[in-house]
Amino acid sequence: MVADRPSVLSACYKQQMSSSRPNTAYLTALFLGSAPFIFLNFALPIRADDLDFSATAIGGMYAVFTLTMLLVRPIIGICVDRFGRRWFFTAAFAFYCVAMLAFSAGETLVDFYVARFVQGLGASLMWVSVRTIVADTFTSDLRGQAMGRVTVVSVRGSMIGAALGFTLLGFLPMHQAWVFAFAGYAILAAFGLLWSLLRVRESLQPTNQPQAVAFQRAPQLYRVYVIVLLTAFASALIEPIYLIFLKQKFSVGVHILAFAFLPAGIVFAVVPQMAGRWSDRYGRGYLIALGVMFAAVVSAALPFWPSLLLVAASYILFAVGWAIADPALDALVADLAQPQHRGRVIGELEAVAAVGAAAGPLIGGLLYDYVAPQAAFLINGLILLLAAGLALLWFNPAAYAKNS
Repeated sequence: MVADRPSVLSACYKQQMSSSRPNTAYLTALFLGSAPFIFLNFALPIRADDLDFSATAIGGMYAVFTLTMLLVRPIIGICVDRFGRRWFFTAAFAFYCVAMLAFSAGETLVDFYVARFVQGLGASLMWVSVRTIVADTFTSDLRGQAMGRVTVVSVRGSMIGAALGFTLLGFLPMHQAWVFAFAGYAILAAFGLLWSLLRVRESLQPTNQPQAVAFQRAPQLYRVYVIVLLTAFASALIEPIYLIFLKQKFSVGVHILAFAFLPAGIVFAVVPQMAGRWSDRYGRGYLIALGVMFAAVVSAALPFWPSLLLVAASYILFAVGWAIADPALDALVADLAQPQHRGRVIGELEAVAAVGAAAGPLIGGLLYDYVAPQAAFLINGLILLLAAGLALLWFNPAAYAKNS
């Protein structure tokens, strides 16, 4: 599918791809390291609001995280091609352990910004390396399903971690539950580090002569980058403010909001692997367009529902949309990248996403504070509809085959 792709792969790559039993030990480490994700995304804006941080300051926390990824992910992508995937994946859990301890002890805005910076380093290391490992390990006809499985395992780990956090919230005030929850997440990250050291193997041995295979971007990659930039920016517009908006609109506590959004988490724990298999069978473009369109419609309507029950029901469709689109998008990028340079391409993709995600929270916070709470949701929906249309135009099977 990529023009001028070298026809002969390295001997080590052939050996990896011919293996009938792929090494998936990385999934256990991913499960452990993903424990804080749901609780952090849910509780961070609420904890910050309790500490009287403004919506703009909360948006800044998200910007620090994404700006960190923007700066380091392209470098990590090049390094995993040059030095191997395994050690960068393993290092991610050391940074996660430090970040969780920093969250646990944090009380000031500076504390939270530092924790988000370290978390951004860990996230950059983990996601670039694990997606590159999956791309190395599975052929194109299985890659969508494998990418979906990564999402499923990560979300299941996050749900277990969320159960820990919300159980603590049931017995303790927010500030105490926060401290104990993130101390627990640090311990789980330490176990992930140990598991990675002992069990995760290299998926594609680095070559001592990387210049032997010249780096080339498939023309289609630039179109993927446009879609990723749009979706990342649109999603980041509402990420730091939607829980605050719902909390204020419906005057409900943290636990009620948690139960309202639980079904969406279950969707991500089940659907992505199936959706990835559909993208292997029916084409990446259709699944990306369908999923993003679902998310667009639901997001635009979200602030106008009169009851929390309707919000929760519609948010299930929002989750279905992203669960359908994400594995197909990840697999599409892996399909278009040269094997010896997959880390670099995935690093570039993550950096493009970080550009959108870095700008989104600050703009979303400003819209919330100074325009209208509903504005960010409406803009999110319009941008996602544009991205869905572009995905269908550029990556439907006929157009994809013609331009590959």
